[in-house]
Amino acid sequence: MLLAFYAGEYEGAPNQVIMGARYERQGGRWTCPEIWVHVARRATVNPRVFVGPDGAVWLIAPVNYGERWCSGGTYLFLKRSYDGGRTWTDLELLVERKGLLGKNKPLVEGRFILLPVEWEAAWSAAFLRSEDGGDTWEVVGDLGRAAGAKLIQPTVVRLSDGRILAYMRSQEGRIFSSYSVDDGRSWSTPAPTSLPNPNSGIDMARLRSGNLVLIYNPSAPVPQPEKLHPAWPRSMPTGFEVWGPRTPLAAAISEDEGRTWPHRVTLEDGEGEYSYPAVIQSRDGTIHVAYTYRREAIKHVVLSEEELLERAGKEA
Repeated sequence: MLLAFYAGEYEGAPNQVIMGARYERQGGRWTCPEIWVHVARRATVNPRVFVGPDGAVWLIAPVNYGERWCSGGTYLFLKRSYDGGRTWTDLELLVERKGLLGKNKPLVEGRFILLPVEWEAAWSAAFLRSEDGGDTWEVVGDLGRAAGAKLIQPTVVRLSDGRILAYMRSQEGRIFSSYSVDDGRSWSTPAPTSLPNPNSGIDMARLRSGNLVLIYNPSAPVPQPEKLHPAWPRSMPTGFEVWGPRTPLAAAISEDEGRTWPHRVTLEDGEGEYSYPAVIQSRDGTIHVAYTYRREAIKHVVLSEEELLERAGKEA
């Protein structure tokens, strides 16, 4: 198992790099983190690591070439590894469009790839879509503009009826949802769900049982918020006026493909920030969650679906 994250003096710092580590299953521990992407005097951010359609491990590496942080100056690059993340190819430009970012893992089905992104300057969710294994890409969607809301960082799952469900982080106090019936070519107008969101990252996965698991902060924005941590950007980007506490951090399970989320477990509820989660299910059925731990470390939590449901029953 591989883990990728970014690190630096503060968010958006010119010395910000992408680092990675490998999980050694036999010893049950992570290797010492290594620098995987370093572009001199340019901040790298929001890596995504997954198995690509060619069987190689793909690392999506955004690099900021703008004058300000997260204001439309990002290019998306790609590295590949053919030996399980031990060595990497050089950076190659993924797409020529500037100003796309994103956070969450793609949907990869054969040579079909749906990579969640957003127009970073406009705070509007979109998708990179490829039907030829990443040889060519098209940008689809402008979901924030369609909804009249600030929506970013979609997370997607394929539902049992073939539709694709996207949940999105928002500045509107709620997680928003949208559906596609044509493999991501077009999307329904996003609508707010009942789930709160303090303008904080989320991630979702479909489990082998058919249930969905969602990792999120079940808190709401607050009026006149202050920066949550000294490591936040020195200069906040335009449009970033609304947020709230990034604690607690919770895992929720839906047994009806996102219509309701009755089962919820608290992963963290202390002071500080617990955010930017990533969730996957491994081949043995284990659920793995990684997230920012107080902006000082990355925490890895291992759970089973049965344990989540049992704990949720006790917390209800």
